[in-house]
Amino acid sequence: MNYPLTLDMDLMNYNLEDLGVRIPLREERLVLSFCSPVSLSLKYKELGSYNDSTETPIKENHLCLTVEGPLLTSFKAVFMPVAYGLIFLLGMMGNILVLVILERHRQTRSSTETFLFHLAVADLLLVFILPFAVAESSVGWVLGNFLCKTVISLHKINFYCSSLLLACIAVDRYLAIVHAVHAYRHRRLLSIHITCATIWLAGCFFALPEILFAKVSEPHYNDSLPHCTFSQENQAETNAWFTSRFLYHIGGFLLPMLVMAWCYVGVVHRLCQAQRRPQRQKAVRVAILVTSVFFLCWSPYQIVIFLDTLARLKMLGSSCELDSYLSVAITMSEFLGLAHCCLNPMLYTFAGVKFRSDLSRLLTKLGCTGPASLCQFFPSWRKSSLSESENATSLTTF
Repeated sequence: MNYPLTLDMDLMNYNLEDLGVRIPLREERLVLSFCSPVSLSLKYKELGSYNDSTETPIKENHLCLTVEGPLLTSFKAVFMPVAYGLIFLLGMMGNILVLVILERHRQTRSSTETFLFHLAVADLLLVFILPFAVAESSVGWVLGNFLCKTVISLHKINFYCSSLLLACIAVDRYLAIVHAVHAYRHRRLLSIHITCATIWLAGCFFALPEILFAKVSEPHYNDSLPHCTFSQENQAETNAWFTSRFLYHIGGFLLPMLVMAWCYVGVVHRLCQAQRRPQRQKAVRVAILVTSVFFLCWSPYQIVIFLDTLARLKMLGSSCELDSYLSVAITMSEFLGLAHCCLNPMLYTFAGVKFRSDLSRLLTKLGCTGPASLCQFFPSWRKSSLSESENATSLTTF
């Protein structure tokens, strides 16, 4: 997309556009190449499309050229395809195994296991968008607006559903351990399914701005690539972008994390008061681990894009150096967040007693390996024998 420019020279008292002079794009670039941002002020009449991770924003009084440094270029060209490919394979196999194991015990599945089942579905959806991220970083977005809207919205739906499901798991553990007599025994399976359905609907609703306004941006220069971005071509779209950002910060991360923190503080306090309740300690161990890993993976990205939001609101000043740092930080921290989709199955395997037992039985049934072989590869598994998991109740499934 070619943007008409209004050039305000420090040595001129008139506007070239007011005189009816329009500089062609080729000469326009030639002028820009010889004029520094100090002596030449560029004011765009139209806001371009915005990309959370790659595009450098256009400032009111200077133009930031999007020139990636060697670190970011190497990261996108070499490290990202290999790492995302590994995450794709681990995430797909791990989450499918989780779904298969939980589905085998569908009739006896506890409320926490139901939430974990939906969490695996959300992670699996995120796994499927990783190849699109690698392709876009290499050749740009060439798959059209429909897939652009689909991929961006799936990213948001995964994040919202994951955070809300983890908050529900925290509330579930809190009710089961802190208020066992009053609340835990009276819950029904139907209410759990209704809760999960509500979470998915909420995730889709919160992703509506991406569904409505995501589009493929046109290259700004001949050597740039098209990207799947949140369009900001008018004030309404810009307002929608800011609304989506603050909803992402507050509704998708801050409030769920506060709920989780409050619930687990109460759970840990109650467990510390109990003299010997190993079953309840095991029941909450994996839940706290999953929540902690989610926080560690996504909090850097949340912090960086919050700083980017403040920069967009001109609350952090306006400089190309800041934009460059934010671009690198967003790309790096987003990678850490996306890597989260393959970590939960590993946590279940190494920290969940009954899940480890079910996985061993499933692999044995498939002819892959047996419990003895698994113990040779993972010596720590000997500490929790299969007989221990045989007596596990619904509280200690994981």
